[in-house]
Amino acid sequence: MIVRKGGLEDAIALQGRLRKQDYDEVWAAYGHNPDEVLVACAQYSTMLWCAEIHDVVAAVIGVAPSIKSDCEGQPWMLGTDDICSDTKAFLRWPLELLPLMHRVYPVLRNMVDARNKNSIQWLRRMGFTLAQDTVPYGPFGIPFYEFYKEDLVCVR
Repeated sequence: MIVRKGGLEDAIALQGRLRKQDYDEVWAAYGHNPDEVLVACAQYSTMLWCAEIHDVVAAVIGVAPSIKSDCEGQPWMLGTDDICSDTKAFLRWPLELLPLMHRVYPVLRNMVDARNKNSIQWLRRMGFTLAQDTVPYGPFGIPFYEFYKEDLVCVR
């Protein structure tokens, strides 16, 4: 797995290939075509990376500014089923990117679909804290958990 700086073209390359749980989560959160939301997320992100497996885009990870605070960023990652093929790399490379996100955003915060058990487990391994209770989220009121990570050194 190779991780590199990403661009809009990587999000476009990922269209139509999202993992089912990612596709379902994006649909539940926004009520719009997940392929279109993927491109919009890439466009609004201030930092974007791509994970490739055998020269094929397997995941895009980014962070977008929060509308709530200039100290908060909204981290996100969408990928194909292939991202789980190299478990060690999948658990290592995001840990290298989080400090880069924290340089710009002392607080990283977003939502995760409560049905997305793999992503919830992965977020915990990455050091994120999940709220104890779910809240209805998105146009359909599906239960989601808020998750967050604070860089206490950088919090202003």
